[in-house]
Amino acid sequence: MEPGCAEALTSYRRVLDEAREFKIPGSTEAAVEILRSLARALEGCRGDPRADLRELVYSAVDSRPTSQSIRNILYLFLDKLRRELRTPEAGGVPERLEHLVREVEDYVVGARETASELASRRVEDGDVVLTHSYSTTVLRLLSRARERGLRVSAYVTESRPGSEGKLMASHLWRSGVKTKLIVDSAVRYVIKDVDKVFVGAEAIAANGAVVNKVGTSAIALAAKEARVGVYVVSGLYKFGAETLFGDLVTIEEASGLEAEIPPERVAEIAPYLSRNLRLRSPLYDVTPPEYIDAIVTERGLIAPQATVYLARELFGWPRSRETLERVLTEVAPLWR
Repeated sequence: MEPGCAEALTSYRRVLDEAREFKIPGSTEAAVEILRSLARALEGCRGDPRADLRELVYSAVDSRPTSQSIRNILYLFLDKLRRELRTPEAGGVPERLEHLVREVEDYVVGARETASELASRRVEDGDVVLTHSYSTTVLRLLSRARERGLRVSAYVTESRPGSEGKLMASHLWRSGVKTKLIVDSAVRYVIKDVDKVFVGAEAIAANGAVVNKVGTSAIALAAKEARVGVYVVSGLYKFGAETLFGDLVTIEEASGLEAEIPPERVAEIAPYLSRNLRLRSPLYDVTPPEYIDAIVTERGLIAPQATVYLARELFGWPRSRETLERVLTEVAPLWR
C-alpha cells in the first residue's frame, strides 16, 4: 500500500473513532468530518483493493448508527460521485472529489443556517429558553436572536452521559446569552420559568418522532405538562424517510464505567458490577410527535405529523426512494 493511502486510511479510522467516542460535538459536525476524511481516503487509495469503498462507507455508518446525518450526507456525496463516474470525463474525478465535498457542505451549511434563522424568529424579547445537549443549530438560532437585540436567557441541561450540555452552556455564555447550567433531573423544577424549548435532532422519523440525546423525551413531557412549546430545529438531511417509527432506529449505549460514575468512585463500585449490579447508559431516546409543537427546517415550520408528506415529496417515500445501500452498490464497481 502506498504511504499516502496508508496515511489516509489511518486518518479515516481515527476520525471514525472520534465520532464513535463523541469527541466531535454535534452529529452534523461528525458527519461532515467523516465525509472530508472519506474523500481524502478515496483520493489517496483509488485502485488499491485494500481500500474497499463499501467497507469504508459501512464503517462510517457503524461508527454512529443512530445518526441520520451520516447516512444522508454520505448518500448525497455518493449520488454526486455516481453522476461524475457516469460521464465521459470521469477520469478526472479524483481531482473533483474536493469539489463534490464542498457542494454537499454548502447544502448542509445553508440548510442549517436557514433553519436557525427561521427558528430564531420564534424567540421573543425576554424569553427564557431551555435546551438539551449540544446543537450548533440551536446555538446559532439563539445567537441570531441576540444579534437582533433581543434579551434572551437559557437553561442548559448537563446532558449526561457525555455532559455535552457543559460545552453548549459555555458557548452560549460566550455569545452573550445569560445561561444557567442545570442537572438533567432539575428540568421539571425549572420548566415553570421557561417560555420555549429548542432542541436539535440526531434523526427524525417519517412519522415525526424525534431521536435525540437521552432525556429529550422527558423534557418534552415536562414541557407539555407545563404548556411550554417544544421546537426541534434541524435540516432535512436528518430525516429518515425509510424509517416510519423512531423506535426502529438503533439506540446506542455508552460503554465504560466513566460514562455514569465519577472516576474517583469507579474502584469502589466496580467489584459489584460482576454480581447483581449492571449499568445501562442509553445515549438517545425517542420523543413522540404529539409532544413536539413544530419541527423547524430550511423549508419552514412543519407539524411533526406532516413529516410523512414532506418525506414523500422529497424522497418518494416509502418505496421509490433510493437508499444509501443502493447507490453504494452502483458506485462501488465504478470506483476502481
